[in-house]
Amino acid sequence: MKEETKRIIYIAIIALSLISLFWYSYNEASSNKLKDYIGDEVWYVSASRNILHLLGAELHYFNENTSSYGVNILLPEGLSEDEAYKFRLKIWRIASEYNYTLYVKYENFPAVYYDIPEENYNSFLQSVSKLNVTLIPGFKYPDKENIQNYLNTEHPYLAKGIISLGMLIEDEPIYWRLPGIIAHLIIALLVFLAAYEISKSYLASFIAFFFVVLDPLLFATGIAAMLDIHVAFFTALFVYFMIRGSDSLTGISIGLAAATKLNGAFPYPVFFLKLLRDWRRKEKSLIDALLNGVFIPGIAFIAANIPVMVAIGAERWIRELLGSFKWHLSFKGEHPANSPFWQWFINLKPFPFHYNPDIFAYTDPILMLAMVAMIFAIPYAAKKRGKLLIPFGAFWSIIAFYALQWILGGKTQFSFYATPLVPAAAVSIGVFAKDVIKWEYFEESLGMYWEWLKRAFNCVVMLIRRHESKKRDEKSLIDENVKKEKSNDDIGTG
Repeated sequence: MKEETKRIIYIAIIALSLISLFWYSYNEASSNKLKDYIGDEVWYVSASRNILHLLGAELHYFNENTSSYGVNILLPEGLSEDEAYKFRLKIWRIASEYNYTLYVKYENFPAVYYDIPEENYNSFLQSVSKLNVTLIPGFKYPDKENIQNYLNTEHPYLAKGIISLGMLIEDEPIYWRLPGIIAHLIIALLVFLAAYEISKSYLASFIAFFFVVLDPLLFATGIAAMLDIHVAFFTALFVYFMIRGSDSLTGISIGLAAATKLNGAFPYPVFFLKLLRDWRRKEKSLIDALLNGVFIPGIAFIAANIPVMVAIGAERWIRELLGSFKWHLSFKGEHPANSPFWQWFINLKPFPFHYNPDIFAYTDPILMLAMVAMIFAIPYAAKKRGKLLIPFGAFWSIIAFYALQWILGGKTQFSFYATPLVPAAAVSIGVFAKDVIKWEYFEESLGMYWEWLKRAFNCVVMLIRRHESKKRDEKSLIDENVKKEKSNDDIGTG
């Protein structure tokens, strides 16, 4: 088979796989049973909506079932129960004039939600805005205490910014989740390219690719508006650029990974050791090492957090982010799905995002345990393919930081924290497996299958021809007998 033909087939397989993954993920994420918040979306989506409101962005949510737009109406702070009741009554009277189609009274914070028919929506907003209330158009909030003020500043901003891109299209669940679905697809491509860059083997690339496409953890965090799928995306980007040897792009990607969630910085020691080696070998100057390893990641981190700094002020953001380290290193109390990092290797306690349909953050024990087995082979494997140390090192660097977090007191860990491990593990196992399973086995086997199919086809053709030949012979014999009988009848008549 020509190389060009092979390449076309490979591209077709990748395209078909990604289209199928997108179709399946999109259908799941947009199903009627998932038309509300799932898992930690209650925190991340609410925080994204609140930050967008502080930035002056106006969202909208259109309920197709009632042809109505949704709006949250926040009451003034500090009202007594009697005063809050009077405010809600005033708003209800206005909403009644405009034929509201849905009303929700929040129990845990002072606010109400209305769906207003499309033709009356703008007039309703003008009328109710005359009261001393805050209007936040969009999907209804989860009924959680102080959720209207929650900004999730214990985590950096970037992932919430990415979720916000979907919300700017429309503030409804499928659009919150669309960025994560797309991230899963791009992670698969990056892993394919990273594995090929190390091995120059399509077999290694496809093994890594399908580990990502079929990974249950990436699927679960991809169809929920979670931070972790975006950490996995920037981790995959970090691994890819580091394998390609681009220090500046590697620095940007690790800075953006940390700006997504602080655990995005966990693979950094791999990059640091590479820069240190280059400097000691005099391949790079100290200035280059500091630029790519410190300043560029720092600039990327700060730049990605500018929107939240504009929203609440740089000083408050810095104070709250630094204060979050104590929270990250604390025990949050007992939780039935609490899963320390060592349990991820055997998928002991998958975190539930939703029941019926069941969406759990399952880890892949095959992938995880294969990384343990690889420890015993990595010295020799790295001699053959030195860049294999990059994804392998990134995986174990992340695990090491989770272990450190647990030792320092952060013993509340969950299975979805393992999401950034998947891209690095998939690249490592794809390349490693290629040296165990030879491509020739597949090529030769496919050739054998092709020969067997051709033989089977030829046998079928021969059987059909024989059957047809036998039918022709039988017809000829019948025709001859008919002719003889007719000839005998003519002689008898004569």
